[in-house]
Amino acid sequence: MDRTNKNDKAWKKIFEKYPIEEATKDGGFYEIKASEIKEFREPRLMTKFDTSDSVAYPLKKRGLNILPTSRSSYVIGHFNLYEEFPSLEGEKPTSITLPDFESLRVENITSESNAIRALSLTHTLENFLDIPDETLYETIQGKAGTKTFAFDIDIANAGKLSHLTVEQQTVDVNGAQLEIDGGFESDSLICIMEAKNIRHQDFNVRQLYFPYRLYKNNPNIRKPIRLVFSQYTNLTYYLYEYVFDNPNSFSSIRLVNKHIYTFEDCQITMRDLIDVWENTVPRFDDNQDHTDIPFIQADRFDRVISLVEHLMSADNNTLTTQEVIDFMGLVIRQAYYYPTAGQYLGLIDRVKSEEKRVEICLTPEAKKILGMGYRDRQLAFVKLMFRHKIFHDAFKFVIDTGTIPEKKDIEELMEKYNVCNKTETLRRRATTVRTWLNWILELNDEDEDL
Repeated sequence: MDRTNKNDKAWKKIFEKYPIEEATKDGGFYEIKASEIKEFREPRLMTKFDTSDSVAYPLKKRGLNILPTSRSSYVIGHFNLYEEFPSLEGEKPTSITLPDFESLRVENITSESNAIRALSLTHTLENFLDIPDETLYETIQGKAGTKTFAFDIDIANAGKLSHLTVEQQTVDVNGAQLEIDGGFESDSLICIMEAKNIRHQDFNVRQLYFPYRLYKNNPNIRKPIRLVFSQYTNLTYYLYEYVFDNPNSFSSIRLVNKHIYTFEDCQITMRDLIDVWENTVPRFDDNQDHTDIPFIQADRFDRVISLVEHLMSADNNTLTTQEVIDFMGLVIRQAYYYPTAGQYLGLIDRVKSEEKRVEICLTPEAKKILGMGYRDRQLAFVKLMFRHKIFHDAFKFVIDTGTIPEKKDIEELMEKYNVCNKTETLRRRATTVRTWLNWILELNDEDEDL
């Protein structure tokens, strides 16, 4: 896989040509036309940063972000664009049931549109918004323009960076493009939803703020507007509700509600996990001298699952490198790690297309697992991990001691099995092993300890 980032190269050239750093160094901003960006690469690819992880390195290293102000212009500044999702640790999921439709099955919910449709059909959104006696009808969906408005936005770390002389800027927009994944109306409210079929650490507030202002400024809209961000993966919805305390302030976003909903009874006990461990014979020692697949370096196992699910809905169950980057909202280096993790578990293969480019595709085993219900699916993923000696050994430590091995103990196992060279890479990959073990243990629904 070519790990050269075309966005980074193009942005480097833009910084060389235009006085962006000079204009933004004291908290100001720089306006740039889409045509000026297009000289180096397609603006859509150069400016779509839905997560902080996806921001091009030349922007990120300078602490800069970019916002659209119209269909043909953007503004660059030290803007605080991203909001971290809160932890849901300890949150007990609510079980939901999809009506028995032949045309929409739980195991086939692999696209954002189907995830929204299923959310609506189960009346989960009404439950989350605490309007159980009302029905939400989908009335809004698709692309639109913002019309004209202005907003204030905080300058990132203005109080910590002495060279920034302002703490806030006012930005004017006029007809910037936005997209609404799902919009609903009931007797008492309007709900605007942003939906992803992958869990990210944070999100670009613009995804909620621009649609909010479009409808907030509409004189025909009198009902209150509720804002929901939905993340759906692995048969589970993670819902977050936000408000803007000051409608004119992009940075006044505040979380007011969060909850998890999952299809089917998802109870898994420690006994279930131990049974899988006892009935799995480890087959792979991951010795780097005996395999072409690099050892795992993908800390978020839920993202591995999301990628596999996304492949299920892709044409021919195949994705290019750029499609992986676009879906996962990561820079190319990080986006490489997750297909490799899927390959490590036997869920993903790498193939060469007719154009001789490397693509990833689903394995038959992955398709089989994705057809399972929640409980069997999770245990199948666990079994794939236990086929590797390092996970089998590490989980024995969990059984014997009731705790996850320390990072240094995992590093010793990795050295024992020669999974990679003894470098900083080994330490980073030990972190991945530990987070995957933690994912396994979080499946345990029992309150008591081992």
